[in-house]
Amino acid sequence: MNYDIIKFLNLESVDINLDKSSFIKTDESLVAKIVLNKQPVNICPFFGSNNSIIKDYVSKNIAHSISTFKPCIITYKARRFTCKDCNTSFYERNPFASLDSRTSYYTDALILDKLKSHTATYSSVARDLNVSIQLVINVFDQFVKPKPLGLSNVICIDEIYTNKLTSRKYCCVILNFFTGDLINIFPSRLKMDLHYYFSKYSLEERKKVEYIVIDMWETYNNVAKIIFPYAKVAVDSFHIITHLNTAIDIIRLEVMRKFDKGHSKLINSEMYYYMLKKFHYFFTKNFDSIYEGNIKVPKLKTSWDKYEIRKYLLSIDGLLAKAYDLKVRYQEFNYLARYESCDEELENLIEEFLSFPHDAFFQFGRLLQHWKVEIKNSFIRIDNRRLSNGKMEGCNSRLKCLIKNANGFRNFDRFKRRCLYVINEKNIKK
Repeated sequence: MNYDIIKFLNLESVDINLDKSSFIKTDESLVAKIVLNKQPVNICPFFGSNNSIIKDYVSKNIAHSISTFKPCIITYKARRFTCKDCNTSFYERNPFASLDSRTSYYTDALILDKLKSHTATYSSVARDLNVSIQLVINVFDQFVKPKPLGLSNVICIDEIYTNKLTSRKYCCVILNFFTGDLINIFPSRLKMDLHYYFSKYSLEERKKVEYIVIDMWETYNNVAKIIFPYAKVAVDSFHIITHLNTAIDIIRLEVMRKFDKGHSKLINSEMYYYMLKKFHYFFTKNFDSIYEGNIKVPKLKTSWDKYEIRKYLLSIDGLLAKAYDLKVRYQEFNYLARYESCDEELENLIEEFLSFPHDAFFQFGRLLQHWKVEIKNSFIRIDNRRLSNGKMEGCNSRLKCLIKNANGFRNFDRFKRRCLYVINEKNIKK
């Protein structure tokens, strides 16, 4: 009987000797009643003496989550001893829970294992393990205390929207470029705050940073040049391409609206409007990644391949066709350019965007001119990898999912520890 209960409670790997045991199953819960064999020696934790006698028995209820259908409780009849030398009382030690805990080691391990997932919330874990939400939070606070990591020679900086966390709308995320580990999270991205947070790292550690990858937030660039004077700053190329796609989409929309049925009397106006709207992604998506086979054009009751569709779209308006060609040129430059030889082509592209007869591309040219040095630095390769915030985007997607599922966090310190626990593979636990 004793072995069956040990097996049922998943305590086979634990050195446990039962004196008495019984099992009760009710509609509400599963209850295992346990009395341990008396240990031959019970040393007083205060005096160090083994001269003690049994004072009484105290019943303790310990949550033990072996079932997802109903709560499981270990009702443990604990012996309480009195030391004859110092006259203090103490409990006997048990192999399945700490003396002051209301949960078993097994339940604590399950809670921590489930909280490792970025999709899990304290509520969902509590529901799965049939324990209270506060108990899950208490276990997390007790065992998960990861410390921020040291700076690497290449770091990535970005932000995530966390309006519910603090008085600031965004918090700053620092990532290791090589490993993808989360180095630290700051509750603000304001210049004054970032100066304060980064200054906590020693000057020697900050001098080790050789490259910093950022998005196009000017504050990061200013702070990096002051706090990391020996580091080169690179702008993530994804953000540059995003601005370029936004610019050409503005031009496409202006051309499309000229052919709106309600504002034009051209014979083909409705078809032009339809094609520019339906195949809008031809102007923002990489052409090579568009489907190679025939694509249905329902309004014409036919199918065209992507080359025919592109030819039709670019025949609608000369300015749009010119903008598309320039956009493709920059995309090719972004993919093929090298740090050592990109200056001349980058200068030519900036001039062409600045001289383009549309404000959207003119503003993009000004953007390229302003970030010219940082764009060039983005072509630097470390260990055959181009400097980018690719791993940062993956990290941010998991953090955003964490915030969304939890409907925000009120306690920033707990949120920070949860992020470090979820993102980093290795975490120190008690």
